[in-house]
Parts: sequence; C-alpha cells; structure tokens
Amino acid sequence: MDIQYTVKRQFWQIFGTTVRTYDAAGKLVCLAHAKAFKLREQITFYTDEAKSQALFSIQARQIIDIGATYDITGADGQRLGSLRRKGLRSTFVRDEWLLLDPNEQQIGIITEDSQGLGLLRRYIDFVAFLIPQKFEITIDDQTVGTLQQNKNPFTVKLQCDYTSAAKTQLSDTILLAIPNLLAIIEARQN
Repeated sequence: MDIQYTVKRQFWQIFGTTVRTYDAAGKLVCLAHAKAFKLREQITFYTDEAKSQALFSIQARQIIDIGATYDITGADGQRLGSLRRKGLRSTFVRDEWLLLDPNEQQIGIITEDSQGLGLLRRYIDFVAFLIPQKFEITIDDQTVGTLQQNKNPFTVKLQCDYTSAAKTQLSDTILLAIPNLLAIIEARQN
C-alpha cells in the first residue's frame, strides 16, 4: 500500500475520545477530541497538539446514530464529502458505510470484514478484543484501502493503508477523515 496512517485513541476514556493520526514515518498529522454526551456531534481536527490550525471537521446531520450521515468539511467550511452509515444493519450486524461525494452521490463503500464476525464482535465482548475489526474501502468494485484495528489494554490503533488509486479518487482530507470517524464511532459503540 502506498499511503499509510495510524489512528490511535486511548482505550478507557470517560469524558470523550481523543484521537491522534500519524503518517508512516510516525509524524503527527492531525488530532481531535470528540466530547462525550453530545447530541449532535461536531469534531474539529487540528494539525498540532496546540490546536492552532484547523485541518477539517466532521459533523453529524442527525442526533440518532442509526443511519447517520457525517459531513466532512475543509478548514474553509466547504463540504468535501460525507460518510453515511447503512442503518440498522450497520448497528446490529456488521458495519457498512457509504462514501458520498459533495453532491451526495455514492462513490464507494466501506465494509467490515465479515458478517459472522461482526455479529460476534457486537454481542460477545472478548471476541472484539481477540479478533479486531477490519474494513475494506471499495470504489468502482476495486479495493483502494484497508483499515485494521489493533487493541491492547491501553490504546486502540487503526492502521489505514491506501493504494495509489485512492489518492487519485479521494482528497487527502477524505483519506484522513475515514479512519478517524470510524475510530470515534467505534469508541462510542464500546
């Protein structure tokens, strides 16, 4: 894979979720803190620990997460695309997300690796720890990226690998937003 990011979040955070994203060289690319107990989520990602420069934002359109759409906007506020959760199936069976362009047209899909494992992970706690989630990002029936979760008692890591084809079809901001949103949503599910 040509483009790699690692998204890290602490495992047990009571008041929200902090995520940090690193490139393949281990350099911080962005960070954000998603507050707990927000009815309609808006998360701003920054380029540094001091939060001096906004990079992009993700905002939920709905209050309820089932079938929610999350808009990804650049630092200038312009919508770059969206991720839409595939309703009840994604909540109770296995995660599936639609990748939408700025005009609400579907351009891809993000799918959890297995329906059977998805069910087991949701209802038997230790399965999610022993067999973490894995996602495929598909555009035009071609896999352009994978997300692999790794857990230990202190940190959850989401390793994101994109092919060069992903860079030609998606902006750098969307490539960063996908693993970050999934890491934050997964934290809420647990």
